[in-house]
Amino acid sequence: MKKILSIVIVSIFILVSSIPLYATEKNIINDKSTKSTSQFLVSITRPEGDESTFKKSYVICGNSRKEDILVKLLTYNKNTDSYEEYENTDGDSCWSIGSSGVFMKEIQLPKEGANLIRIVAYNKYADTLKINENLQVSNFTITLLNKSVKDAIKNGFFRITDILNEYYGYVKSTV
Repeated sequence: MKKILSIVIVSIFILVSSIPLYATEKNIINDKSTKSTSQFLVSITRPEGDESTFKKSYVICGNSRKEDILVKLLTYNKNTDSYEEYENTDGDSCWSIGSSGVFMKEIQLPKEGANLIRIVAYNKYADTLKINENLQVSNFTITLLNKSVKDAIKNGFFRITDILNEYYGYVKSTV
């Protein structure tokens, strides 16, 4: 009976001691103050940086020469003041990079305005995650512009074009 009790106690101790380690790793990934690192595990080809778009649908893609890499997609939640996993259109927030080394995932931008997106890459066999060693963090802002901004830009461009056409048309007819 003492041996069984000892085994149970040791098992519980091991389980409890691993919880803070997991919480620390999770905090690094989800903490809004975690800065972007160099792209040493995965080269993200889109977004290339902070971008603006009129389309709610957006494609994230990249590649890696390394295998056994997991990529996780997160978005900032203002209510919790942290990054949270965000599912792509296939319902996945995390995927593995296979032998092809390429990934391409479509997402729906969560809201109009600035969307803070975080793409995290790490070795799926790592015991602990350490920034710049086996954990890559890439932060982006993708701004979803509404239709009125698009119309204002379009109308503003046409007004400038009309003014230039009138000016150059007038100049041509007087010369």
